[in-house]
Amino acid sequence: MTAASSTLGPIISRSLAGELSVSEHETDQRIMDAVIAELGVTPMHKVSLEDVAERAGVTRMTVYRRFGDRPHVIEAALARDVSRFFAGLVAADDPGAPATERIVSSVATALSLVHGHPGLAHVLATNPGQLLETVLADDGAVLAMGSAFIAGHLAPRGRRPNADQRRTGELLARLFLSLLMMPPPSVDLTDAEQTRALAREVVVPLIA
Repeated sequence: MTAASSTLGPIISRSLAGELSVSEHETDQRIMDAVIAELGVTPMHKVSLEDVAERAGVTRMTVYRRFGDRPHVIEAALARDVSRFFAGLVAADDPGAPATERIVSSVATALSLVHGHPGLAHVLATNPGQLLETVLADDGAVLAMGSAFIAGHLAPRGRRPNADQRRTGELLARLFLSLLMMPPPSVDLTDAEQTRALAREVVVPLIA
């Protein structure tokens, strides 16, 4: 199991549970931005405090003093961006819209957020198998959490998702992973209009 697969799953789980707080301090944000930028060009296990500090324009001691060791600063940066990812999905969702349009919006937004993230874009371009390993680690814990998140937002506010909503959540999560791992050559998944058209033409009929 790679460092990514052993780190990302617990971070997603704790982020969804609201157990990870993210500092809004300007210096901390700059350091976390530097971590994400480093992950866009460097494998996670090779990211160093020195590289992060240099990119952030601070000293290594500043990084250590504000976050602790290398695993902690990486965890903080990933936790922030995991929170931003799910917040972006929630912000783009319109609970009052027709179910099909909510699916279209969710798929397009999720693809846009992933491809717009330096670290994830780097992994997809250089080692997509690492992403698959991460998602399937711990008996598919990340995939299960993603499915549950989708189902929870399909359910009416304050109610648990029913069987149909859980099924839709599972299918959407798996379809999303398939699109990431094996993108159709005829569609530019970084283009919002093309991803919305793809979701409307292909994903919605499968779910419905």
